[in-house]
Amino acid sequence: MGGSRDMGKVLFFSLAKHQTRYFDRLLAETSLHGLLVESGRLPFPALSRILAVVAQVDWAKLVTEKCQERRVKKKYQGLFYRLLLRAELLLMGLRIQALLDREKPDLVAVWNGSARHCQLLLALLQPDCKTVFFENGLLPNTTTFDARGVNYNNAVPRTAAFYYGYAEQLAAAPIVPIKLVPRKPRIDGLEPVALPLHFVFIPFQDDRDTQVRLFSPWVSNMQELFALGERIAAETGLAVVFKEHPSSRESYPELHARCNDRVLFANGNNTQELIERSLYVVTLNSTVGIESLLLGKPVMTLGNAFFNIEGLVAHADSLSELVGLVRTYPNWRLSDELRSSFLHYLQHQYCVPGHWQTATAEHLQDVAARIEQVLLTTTVE
Repeated sequence: MGGSRDMGKVLFFSLAKHQTRYFDRLLAETSLHGLLVESGRLPFPALSRILAVVAQVDWAKLVTEKCQERRVKKKYQGLFYRLLLRAELLLMGLRIQALLDREKPDLVAVWNGSARHCQLLLALLQPDCKTVFFENGLLPNTTTFDARGVNYNNAVPRTAAFYYGYAEQLAAAPIVPIKLVPRKPRIDGLEPVALPLHFVFIPFQDDRDTQVRLFSPWVSNMQELFALGERIAAETGLAVVFKEHPSSRESYPELHARCNDRVLFANGNNTQELIERSLYVVTLNSTVGIESLLLGKPVMTLGNAFFNIEGLVAHADSLSELVGLVRTYPNWRLSDELRSSFLHYLQHQYCVPGHWQTATAEHLQDVAARIEQVLLTTTVE
């Protein structure tokens, strides 16, 4: 437990060992006051609070999202499972309520926030209890810390006007050149392929991830994304190069069978090389889109992305919009000034320097100071 009690009580809620290690260090090595609770070590259910718990939670939403996740994983999600899931959620909700009644935190910290037990916790908080969310950083060697949420739900400003207004500060601290950190592929030993002279790069995402399941309204999976890549090749005459997500457990033999000299996979090639040698990058809402902006490449998004800002990226909400954009490339109305200002804001204002897995004392103090700032902020209804 940390030291300074005047600032408020922080409850760190952990769902995994790596979260526990990081949150434990934040409490042990800073002046934060609070406690760490793992989801498997909650108190006995607050049975007397059952009516309040039932009234506060959107149970249908939680069940629907969990069943959608299991559908992607090709697991059973029928009536019997749904009944068991509702019972498990109610029991967990009553245990979380008992925790909140006992500890009465001023601020709750969670990782990502989309897991069903995190959603239960967030739904049961008192209106004046503040929240912070952690995730992997948007830029290399950074960590995400946000009082509103992560990914599409984050607090990054969404208007071009904000970044044009911010641009005058750029001279004070120019963007430091960043080299992307390669992700270790699930399958080792993949050989790079010879790349076409001119091509469009489309990185796959993980179908199981919330970025695809919750924030991609018109492209449901990578099979549909592949078909759109085939359409781009047909419309433009350009080659389209795909790369599977390095952490995905899915395999796509049927898609590999459809490849030819203009539609191909480059799973063994370095992502930075694929971005740099492409004409432009098409993504649902992946951080590869941010990496592409860092490397100065035009980006088209197809899903809900926090960087869907007019002038920063091209965005297609439908097949017809996608076709229209690829036909007009390179005449997209994108602004280098806006891109520089956006990236500067992420690097110098939004992202916490340092990776949470190798957190330094300076990183931990930075995060603690941000938590204290959130605690001091007056909530505006």
